[in-house]
Amino acid sequence: MNWTLIWFVVNMLFVVSIITFMFMHRSYTEAKRQSNDSLLLKQLNARRMLAGILSIVLFLAMAASFMINMRLNG
Repeated sequence: MNWTLIWFVVNMLFVVSIITFMFMHRSYTEAKRQSNDSLLLKQLNARRMLAGILSIVLFLAMAASFMINMRLNG
């Protein structure tokens, strides 16, 4: 039961991070299309990349907790 709860929480965090990444990507592309402010574009790109890296890490954690859960609970 413990690994099922861990997998569920990490899965929810992963989904939230993917949705956040999508909104940040949209914000970056809209700013890139409409503005020439390089400082703003650098900040938005850095935030977008951080959200992308966090999403990848959470995906790996989700997959690992799922595999451990399946191994222990069948």
